[in-house]
Amino acid sequence: MGRPRRHSALWRTAWAVLLAVLACADGPDPAGPACTMPDDRTVVRSGDGAILETWDLALDEVRTERLPDEPAFLEYRAAIERDGADLRRPVADPPVTDAEELAAIWRDEFFNNARVYDDGVGTIVPISCLDALLFAGQAMRVSQLDRPTEFVASVLRRQEPRGRRLKVVFAAGSDMFVPRGWYGFDLVADHLEDGWTLWYAIHNHTTQSNDGRLALGVPVPSTSDVGLLRGLGESLGLDSLRVTNGFYTFHAAVSDLDGFRAR
Repeated sequence: MGRPRRHSALWRTAWAVLLAVLACADGPDPAGPACTMPDDRTVVRSGDGAILETWDLALDEVRTERLPDEPAFLEYRAAIERDGADLRRPVADPPVTDAEELAAIWRDEFFNNARVYDDGVGTIVPISCLDALLFAGQAMRVSQLDRPTEFVASVLRRQEPRGRRLKVVFAAGSDMFVPRGWYGFDLVADHLEDGWTLWYAIHNHTTQSNDGRLALGVPVPSTSDVGLLRGLGESLGLDSLRVTNGFYTFHAAVSDLDGFRAR
């Protein structure tokens, strides 16, 4: 991203581990059980830095106000906080718009941002346990400070005799965007036939720069996101969507996207 690295990766990891130890020093958190990765995770396929996997877990496993203590996740959050960038409405350098086509795209992006922050469409809340686990899962694969990358996940739910169950289809690569053909929507379609319903789709927006310091990605659907999410509503019955930056997550129903601009 063109910003200087002020600390080595080794120092950042040691700092993150220290934070995890301190977080546990006072005993169990009254906010609920630990927020941990599910044991039942299956790699569907992997290659060239990309992965497609499924997670199976009980809804109760992630009903906690606590967040993961994974070092890569804590490292990311600590760096954002050190730069004073843990803002609900991120502040970043203005985009380069030296071509009219690019300027038009950014006008639409700013329009969508205003729909959320100014008009109050959807909600932006602190990241939840499950969504933080998804973010942490990718951060463990690829540093979200050194090589910011996106993941895409579909969260399905089904009522079973043993309680409400969740199935997650998680996809990510090692470059900025998830490779085409790896999103896992074909798996989602198969699970729908087995009685699952598609609760929400979630992806992350990566770090930006703010005068040489870190800035959070804006947790609002981009113009390209809007078209994809509307299509998932029509083809897979997607109920709702989320966009996260590791600190805050945007929640909305697919129908809330009616007034958003898309490309």
